[in-house]
Amino acid sequence: MKSRFFEGEDFKTGKFKALMPEYYPAKYKKYVQEEADLLYSSLRNTGRVLDAGVGIGRLIPLLAPVVQEFVGVDNADLMLKDAKSVARRYENVEIVKGDLEKLSSLFLYGYFNDSLCLWNTLGNVKDEVVVLKELKKVTSGRIFVTVYLKGTLSDRKEWYKAVDIKVKKIDSLNEIFYTESGLKSKSYSLDEMKELGMKAGLSVKNWRILGGVMLWVEFGV
Repeated sequence: MKSRFFEGEDFKTGKFKALMPEYYPAKYKKYVQEEADLLYSSLRNTGRVLDAGVGIGRLIPLLAPVVQEFVGVDNADLMLKDAKSVARRYENVEIVKGDLEKLSSLFLYGYFNDSLCLWNTLGNVKDEVVVLKELKKVTSGRIFVTVYLKGTLSDRKEWYKAVDIKVKKIDSLNEIFYTESGLKSKSYSLDEMKELGMKAGLSVKNWRILGGVMLWVEFGV
């Protein structure tokens, strides 16, 4: 998952707008709010929660006050620095550097009640099935995933432009974006997510479209 993008290659001379919702087009702002509402209602009073791909820790202020333990994992030093800064304000938050394809080497099997893999983190990894299998190993309850929704190519183009991400190439047929900084970003249909889940031994328990541009999937372990 690690690439120059996650170390801020596109934003050396300015703000990391890709992680700042105030710069997002309206549909993506709506997605962020709808996702936050779903997470809060779904995870309130939960025990241990894993955020796989914690980024700059945007969900910590939302979820840390309502869960027993919040653990964030990422592999990008720039992201980890910001996430650790946010985490210092909460006694029940831990930030860990690690590979999402090796989560079971970091945590005990079934350690987390619920796990998250959001903001298309799954669409940026090398092998989605491996990551889902690893999430399954360390989770005893639910796995929540959000990915770019297939059929929203024009919206994604608008989003990349709005947040100043330099796009190198677009595979319009498969709706995959390649950035100058090495990011390969995929998108998915519901059927594709069901197939990935099946390969990982997971089943889709619930799903919905957020903001008209993102696909929310709840997998049962």
